[in-house]
Amino acid sequence: MRIVLQKVSQAAVTVESRVVSNIKDGYFLLVGISTEDTLQDAEKLSNKVLNIRVFGDGKDPLWKTNIKDAGGEILSVSQFTLMARTKKGTKPDLHMAQKGHLAKELYDQFIQLLRNGLGQDRVKDGEFGAMMSCSLSNEGPVTILLDTRE
Repeated sequence: MRIVLQKVSQAAVTVESRVVSNIKDGYFLLVGISTEDTLQDAEKLSNKVLNIRVFGDGKDPLWKTNIKDAGGEILSVSQFTLMARTKKGTKPDLHMAQKGHLAKELYDQFIQLLRNGLGQDRVKDGEFGAMMSCSLSNEGPVTILLDTRE
């Protein structure tokens, strides 16, 4: 499982000119699920997302508090292209991306783990399998790659 975590002051997801989710201060997550991923990977990364310290404490702007203590929100988007391999040729190899229905099941479990830890109303997501437009304002900028295989 691979996640691109970005600290944001705002983020939104639009599908067919309709805003499906938006947040203020928090994280924008891109979540890739591979054919090797399990519930244990989702548990490990949800715990990491909820506890990693990238927010300030009033004195220092970064690295002091986690999203729970900062009162932030999460907007998560499933993105199978994070599993792309580009070692050979010019066309991304997506064979390591989990099949749609299996990926959705694990992604939904990941989202529920985040909601259990942060609160139902503070975790939002895009529309699984849809062509989405994502907009965000990255703060810091802080962008961190989380990967259960590394």
